[in-house]
Amino acid sequence: MAHLRPPRAFLLPRRVQPGYVLSFLKYNAARCRNFQMPAQTYKCHVDAEPLHRYQRGGYHPLGLGDVLNDGRYKILHKLGWGSYSTTWAAKDQSKDQYVAIKVSVSDVGNTHELDILRAISVLPRGHSGWSCVNHMLDDFTVVGPNGTHDCLVLELVGPSVADVVATHCEDDRLPAKLAKFFAHQALQGIDFLASANIGHGDLHTRNLAITMPDLNSLNETDFLDRLGKPLTGPVSRLDGKSLPCSVPSHIVRPAPFQKGDIVLSSQSVKIIDFGEAFFNNNAPKTLHTPLPIRAPEVIFGEALDHRVDLWSAGCLIFELVTGQPPFDTIMLTPPVLVQQMMGFATDGLPSRWRDKWQAMQKDLPEEDQSYTLPEWLAEVYFDDNKHAEFTREDIVSVGKIIESMLRFEPSLRVAAKDALADAWFDRG
Repeated sequence: MAHLRPPRAFLLPRRVQPGYVLSFLKYNAARCRNFQMPAQTYKCHVDAEPLHRYQRGGYHPLGLGDVLNDGRYKILHKLGWGSYSTTWAAKDQSKDQYVAIKVSVSDVGNTHELDILRAISVLPRGHSGWSCVNHMLDDFTVVGPNGTHDCLVLELVGPSVADVVATHCEDDRLPAKLAKFFAHQALQGIDFLASANIGHGDLHTRNLAITMPDLNSLNETDFLDRLGKPLTGPVSRLDGKSLPCSVPSHIVRPAPFQKGDIVLSSQSVKIIDFGEAFFNNNAPKTLHTPLPIRAPEVIFGEALDHRVDLWSAGCLIFELVTGQPPFDTIMLTPPVLVQQMMGFATDGLPSRWRDKWQAMQKDLPEEDQSYTLPEWLAEVYFDDNKHAEFTREDIVSVGKIIESMLRFEPSLRVAAKDALADAWFDRG
């Protein structure tokens, strides 16, 4: 029988002891005392990107109805924002189609995402994973009060899988049919990238977006109804002075995609956001993948290649099926994560990492080895408080697929194309 547990947002690490919790809280309290928020100059009641980033080197100020690239692209809605960009829904008025435009901060300092997307755009379309990756349609630059900004014109997709699960799914997880479809398509996309020696480097449910079919058949009014009407709020200075031209007059809340029946009717996804992507022959020294899905070679500082995506894909499939990642997300540190990895990986920690691991173990709590990965998958999925659509046989099968990807040695991880050949994907 599955044990009762608090909601996912309040889960404590299952292997962490009380003494560790206390030391963690003390450590983070000290960090908070030493961390200073930027001085606030502006205010707006809409919660979105940080207003202090609208300055030289930062975001480009945009508003609804603005046009870019000599009037070609008309801004209709905001899709999201991140540390290095804002992303907008726009109408390509020359081709009469809706697109997404990712507008970078002006001090981004490199063009590696643009280089990756350009390389992907010329790859042959014959691979089954071609349609499972978000493609760039155009690129240009815009000069504004905060500098020169790269603008990437991308296929317009819907909300991320993470947002859909949080907003529209009962039991905080996908219906079984969609979980299997999305896992299959994510693996196809990873195999497509690997065939071109490209690593995505940041594969997780926030970078897997649901497609929204038939958007180009809609007029602008119906298009905005599909996304959710824009909510805006005026920006003002705290000192009452006039806004500089570097700051937008209004902030737009990202599109909520409120109509769950429309969102969940889609049966396809695309891998998005190539900000961490790389070519195998020019791999970075590290990646900024969220810690719970970070491959062990990243943690141990080893040379990287596209096989980091196989580890992340194993974590992704676990989350698509169960609604939560295989590793703890609360109070997680690299040593605690490695400790948990050692309980799930079947190949053992490579000898070349043991000295680093020995140094990482200081003050770690005792490890509770009560679950193997297949056991933990079944424990999480067959929760008494949640409806189970997959059978026990399904969970055993998907557990084997995940286990074959969560190997310490990158060379021992099953390739995406081989995982796709598993009979589980063909069963109804």
